[in-house]
Parts: sequence; structure tokens; C-alpha cells
Amino acid sequence: MIEVVGSHLYVGSVRADRIAEAYGTPVYVYDGEVVEENYLRLRRAIGYRDLEIMYACKANSNVGVLRILRDLGSGLDAVSPWEALLGVELGFPRERILFTGTSVSDEEMRFVRGELGVLVNVDSLSQLRRYGRLFPETEVSVRVNLGFGAGHHRYAVTGGLSKFGVPPGQLGAVGDALREHGLRLVGLHTHIGSGILDAEPFLEAARRLLELASRFPDLEFVDVGGGFGIPYGPSERPLDVELLGGELAKLVEDFASRYGHVRLRVEPGRFIVGSAGVLLTRVVDVKEVEVGGARKVFVGVDSGMNHLIRPALYGARHEVVAATKADWPRVLRADVVGNICESGDVLAADAELPEVEEGDVLAIMNAGAYGYSMSSNYNLRPRPPEVLVYRGETRLTRRRETFGDLMRTVEL
Repeated sequence: MIEVVGSHLYVGSVRADRIAEAYGTPVYVYDGEVVEENYLRLRRAIGYRDLEIMYACKANSNVGVLRILRDLGSGLDAVSPWEALLGVELGFPRERILFTGTSVSDEEMRFVRGELGVLVNVDSLSQLRRYGRLFPETEVSVRVNLGFGAGHHRYAVTGGLSKFGVPPGQLGAVGDALREHGLRLVGLHTHIGSGILDAEPFLEAARRLLELASRFPDLEFVDVGGGFGIPYGPSERPLDVELLGGELAKLVEDFASRYGHVRLRVEPGRFIVGSAGVLLTRVVDVKEVEVGGARKVFVGVDSGMNHLIRPALYGARHEVVAATKADWPRVLRADVVGNICESGDVLAADAELPEVEEGDVLAIMNAGAYGYSMSSNYNLRPRPPEVLVYRGETRLTRRRETFGDLMRTVEL
């Protein structure tokens, strides 16, 4: 559990400031038991008899996290060939990995299907026809764009007028392509968006998908995707996963009673890992600026938008906790800013903080999803290490990058 005890923030049973001392800052830290608890909660909530949770590893591909989920029986939602390869290398059963790419090349399909033996979930009619020419007489899944979407930001809405999936109006042509190449459609998939906190969009997507599924009698599974959100602040109400899971199970049970048994797949990412991670960063500068009567305090840290781009890209808000002053009065309102040469490099705007000084460790909360996985080497800065705290043990699961790592493929 990630919690405050007295003045200190703990990740699992370990003080966050001690992790910062041991591994340096910035550093991503994950609580493996929170990952475990979130996974099991979702499994309990969706009471369908044949459920497969396919963890969306684009949210966080840390090998320590993946091993925990593998041992719990999770499958894997992969959106790139290397994500699929990582799943195979870590021992996820191939039949429980689904590759759902977009703008997919023939080379990628040859690798994923031909070399890895992983099922391809095609994203377009064009891709289906190319897949059929490459792999006739095989199995395939199809992603459907149901015509509507939802999400925490317009960039995260994947249904509706977007690049993703096959519109229902093209399903007749899908059937023609299946017959032409002798393909067997084993799965029907949809994904409407990410970071959703309301159950109804998921249920409406499931209703529409199941209606379409009734046209394909040989389906083995229906996949309603992921996008289950988490609250990032006290003003956001959490997704009622028990309500969602119960209603979703009823819908699929009713479908199965009328059309025959079908497996249900869901693809959570953020819901499982988002609340399990923090980014620890150290205060290196406190600056007060006054221009034209306007005053602003900037708390500079040794991380930046290259490590956590969500605030700059999506306008996302992450709570900030002072790791050794967690229960101190929050008397300072400041922007927590990084060391990247852009004015948009703001990790937390108008954050409420205690009085902080150089050397204090700050924790950017709920950073377990789309933190490290979206990080970069912008400004030629290294990515931070990743540390896993699990069952009383703390271990490094990815080391800090070095200059040599960044220059490895460059001829000097």
C-alpha cells in the first residue's frame, strides 16, 4: 500500500525518502502488492465464468510488474511487436497474448503471427485482406469501431471519428475477406477510449459489440477493451468496478444463453498499475517570480516532462506529496517544474505543498501508468531507474540510463 504514516510517505513497507537515498532521484517506484490487489479486485468484480483479463502493457511494461501479473494468470494486450515479444520472452502463454496494432505493416504481421505465433487483432479492412494473403486458412480477430468513444482527453478517445477499428458498415466486406482467404474469425474486439470513470460507456459498448457478435456464430471471445480510469484527485469519483463488472457479466451471460458460450476479455492497464506507482524527484531550486504585480513560486526538481509527459500532453493533474513532510500544513501554492528547456515543463500546476527547500524529496502520485512507458530522452537526458517493492523486498528492475546507453548506436 502507498500511504502516509506520520510525516512520511511509504511505498509498501518502505519509506519513500529511503528509496530515494538508495537509488537516487528521479526514480519510479512501484508497489507490487497494489498491482496484485487491483488485478484481483477486477477479477472478483467481473463474475463471468469464462473471463480473461488481458493486461494492457502499454501502460507499464516493467518486467517486475509483468511477472506479477503473469503469475496471477493474466493475459497480455500488446500494441506493438516488441510488446508481444516481451510477453513471449517472459512466459505469457502465446494464446493469451493479443496483438492489436494500428497502421500495421506486413513485416509486423509476419513477425507477430509467423514468428511468435500470436493472434492478430486487425484494425482495418485493408489489414485484414493483407493478413489473409499472408496467412490464409488461419485464425484472426477484428477490432470494431462502434461509432462512439469516451476518455479523459480527446487524444485518449479511440472510438467514433478516429483512426481505430473497422466500422460496423464494413462488416459485410469483412465477411467476404474471411471467406476469400479461408480465415476463421475467433474474436470480436472494441476499445472506446482511456481513463473513463463512468460505467455506462463500457456497458453501451458491450451491448453494441454483442449485437454484432450475434452475426458470427463461431466466435471464441468478445473483447470489450480497457480504458478503466482511476481518480487523480479528490474531486474525481472512482469508477464503480463492482457495478460495471456485475452488469457486464449479466450482458455476456445473456448473450451466451442465446447464442452459445463465448469467452469475455477485458484489457485494463491504468486501473491495475496507475495507483501502484510514484515518481520520486528531489527539489533542486525554489524560485519566486513577480512580473507586473503577478507572483508565482516555482519549485524546480531533478525530473521533468521527459519522465512524466502526462501533465504537458493531456493537462493531467497528479497530486504531489512531500515524502518527509507529508502531514505538514500545505501553506505553499507553487508550480512544480522540471529541468527541460520548455515552459510547458510543468509536472504539477498550482500544487499545494508544505514549505519545501532544496534537497526535499517529492512524490508525484498515481504515476504507475503512462509514466515511464511514455518517457523519452528529450534534451539528451537519461530515463530514470525503476524500483519494485513487493512482499517486503525492494529491488531494482530497470537501471538508470547512462550517456553510453544513449550513444550506443551513434558513431562519434
